[in-house]
Amino acid sequence: MLCNIDCDREVPLTDNASGRDFMKAMKGWSEISNNIFVWDYGINFDNYLAPFPNFPILQKNIQLFKEHNTTMHFLQIGGSKGGDFSEMRAYMVSKLMWNPYLNTDSLMRSFMDGYYGAAAPYIYQYVKLLEGGLLASNERLWIYDSPVTHKNGMLNANARKRYIQLFDQAEEAVAGNDKYLKRVQLSRLPLQYSELEIDRAEGNPDIESIKAKLALFEQRTAEFEVPTLNERSNSPADYCKLYRERYLPGRESNLVKGAKVTWLIEPAEKYKKLGETALTDELFGGTTFVESWVGWSGSDGAFVLNLGEEKEIRSIESNFLLQTGA
Repeated sequence: MLCNIDCDREVPLTDNASGRDFMKAMKGWSEISNNIFVWDYGINFDNYLAPFPNFPILQKNIQLFKEHNTTMHFLQIGGSKGGDFSEMRAYMVSKLMWNPYLNTDSLMRSFMDGYYGAAAPYIYQYVKLLEGGLLASNERLWIYDSPVTHKNGMLNANARKRYIQLFDQAEEAVAGNDKYLKRVQLSRLPLQYSELEIDRAEGNPDIESIKAKLALFEQRTAEFEVPTLNERSNSPADYCKLYRERYLPGRESNLVKGAKVTWLIEPAEKYKKLGETALTDELFGGTTFVESWVGWSGSDGAFVLNLGEEKEIRSIESNFLLQTGA
């Protein structure tokens, strides 16, 4: 059994360093075995409800497995309701496992025509824009990602504005057919979730706009009975409650905003860049460790926050990310 959990997903396994490392192992094993089981991954496990445009790589990777003596293939794609195109992803993966040489674009169009009706052309445009935006951004796509990672790439403000227009057009196209309309609204949830996460991370001051987005997201996830936002079973209802309590603007001012940070013990390498601003930007970290948090591995954390002048301090708070799976 071979597992490619460490590989990025924006391009096929032959096209980035993490994938080529895996393929080196696969090639070696295929030379001495004709009975290989591949455990593969195809969704964002920290954020099921986040855009994950990996459709172009599915066929190429499945072909690679077949051509290297893979007789068993498990593609873990988090089929939880409300996840990013979970129905279409399951359909396309199943078809490609039966025949890795089918035309994937035809498969996608065929599914969309049957599943979304007259809304299909708009959803198709959305998917293709996402795919292009990801490649143009040069950002990695990996299975413990955050929408915030892509806020300057495939989820930048102009791109999101266009995505919203396309979903508005999709809803309008099937407004008279409740079955298709509900399917479009369900598939829109990852875009709505991304908006909320990016608003949180950027400190959007338009509190009324955020409240309206949050209320709609809460209503739709409840209506569609979306069970969880991630593999840790964090429910949408809990997320919305936490968002109102912690992330909405209007809290007391933070006395260390913009303070100079001097590390006595430096953060772990992957947190150094984030650490330059994360302690003093007045923004709370989210549920994903890849943005807004500072971390140490195998040591204590120690630092000095220089306020620049004497200030009266009334309270000190600290928050920590509890992510048992990690």
